[in-house]
Amino acid sequence: MRISFEAEGFAAMDVPLGAPLADILDGPHSPVFFGCKSGNCGTCLVDVNADQPALLSVPSVDEREFLETHAADRPTARLACQLKAVCNLKLKYLN
Repeated sequence: MRISFEAEGFAAMDVPLGAPLADILDGPHSPVFFGCKSGNCGTCLVDVNADQPALLSVPSVDEREFLETHAADRPTARLACQLKAVCNLKLKYLN
């Protein structure tokens, strides 16, 4: 799978299928920051452009509540800590 970023200065990366984004994007090679990694804080809020959006996991109840409160106007927003690399993704960090 390939993950790319809208932010300048961050190269696209190839990642293993099914890898949790919280594990592979937590470092200087990614513009996405993580806080709790459990979907509570919202630090990792991103817009997701997926080449196969149907493969993305359905947001949990907690994630859905967060998104309805903090990103209601962004239908492609997700918490990166709740996603796995299941298709090619282009991410835009929102925080």
